Formats: sequence, C-alpha cells, structure tokens
Amino acid sequence: MIRFLFRLAWLAGLILFCVPLHLLWRLFRQRSPWPQRFLGWCARACGMRATVIGERAPGTILFAANHQSWMDILLIGGATGASFVSKESVRRWPIAGWLATMVGTIYIANSDRRAAGAQAERIRRALHDGLSVAFFPEGKLNNGKLMPFRPALFGSVIPPVDHISVQPIALDYGEHSADLIWPSGSHAGTNARKIFARRGVEDVTIHLLEPIPIDEESHRKDIAEQCETAIAKALGIDVAQRQAA
Repeated sequence: MIRFLFRLAWLAGLILFCVPLHLLWRLFRQRSPWPQRFLGWCARACGMRATVIGERAPGTILFAANHQSWMDILLIGGATGASFVSKESVRRWPIAGWLATMVGTIYIANSDRRAAGAQAERIRRALHDGLSVAFFPEGKLNNGKLMPFRPALFGSVIPPVDHISVQPIALDYGEHSADLIWPSGSHAGTNARKIFARRGVEDVTIHLLEPIPIDEESHRKDIAEQCETAIAKALGIDVAQRQAA
C-alpha cells in the first residue's frame, strides 16, 4: 500500500509541475517540451526504466508500435515526443482524458471501419502540420502476442511527402512482460493498481527501428506488413512460423 501511494503521489506531483509549464509555453505559442518530459517521467514513476535502442528518424514521423499496455503511451511518448492516436472513449477518462486532449491526442472511433479514410486524413493533416504521430496498428491490446497490423491508417502517408516518414517501434517489457501487460477486457484502474504496487524497477527496451521507405509505388498494406515484420524480428518472433500459424 505504501508503494502504491508513493507512486500515485509522484504522478500527482508530475501533473502539478508539468501542466502549468506546458500551458505557459502554449500561452507564448512556443512548442512545448513538457508533454515528452512528463510522459517519460510518468513511466519512471510507474516503475519502468526505459532503454532506447536505435535512433529517431529525422523530420516528421508516423510511428507504428506493438500494443501491450497503457504504459506503451508513457514509454513511446517519453522516447519520441509524438502525439497519439487513441480510441474516442479515452477522451472521457478522468484526468487521463483531460491530459490526453491537452497534448493533442487524435481521437478515432476504431470500431467504425467505414470512417477509416476520414481518420487517416485527420492523421495526415497533423503530419503535414509538423506533428509526429504514434499509433498502434493492431487496433487493440495484443495480450503479449503480436497480431496482424491493420493497414487503414497507414493511408495517412500515401501519397508520400518528402519530410514525412514511417518508423516502426518494438516495445519489449522483458522477462516479466506477462505480469506487466494490460490484459484485454480488464479494467484500466485494476491494472494500474497492480503496476503501482510492484516492487523495484522493470527494464523496458524501446527499439526505434529502421524507417520504412515510401515512394509513389507504396501501398498502405505493404507498409503495414513491413512494419509488422520489422517489429516481429526485433522481438525475436519467428516470422515464418507466425505467418504459417
């Protein structure tokens, strides 16, 4: 209980420290560094110690990552400074929804396949405005298993633009990953309490992989498959066996 309360107080302190500074930067119409710092520090407050392997691609980037936990957002945001694509229901989450909206989260109704084109266009506009964006192309939590990537939102980089690239990210929660993932269907609050109560610090590896080349011949399905394959290899998943399964 003491560990849980300590981490909760740490997170509350980060909100009280970072939010006013972020709003101050915004008041003077400056690009705020505080969302990236806030997310990285929140990951540490939750007991995660991140090691980044690889380099962030230059320019504006569409990041595509595997999805295992709500902590993915803290870790990726802290490493890249990207804004996120999130399901519409997150907007209504207490405190977290307010924070997500404040830092420019792009909300989509991921259950509505008919709206995929409009959703990709919203991401494309953000990228054209110079805002790097991260999303989870599996579309939902993967329960520790990499699932097929949905290609729809990769349409946001078709046709290609010189300063915009796609970079896959592989998140590896290490030997205790089974205890750290957020099981699909479980309540976020229940999982958060479990994470806050854990002892010690967990090492998480963030693989910033090689950018995916995009040209006039590229198709969103090909880009999705290349990202999925790169992430699978980084996580040590046998791609041939996975495809056969």
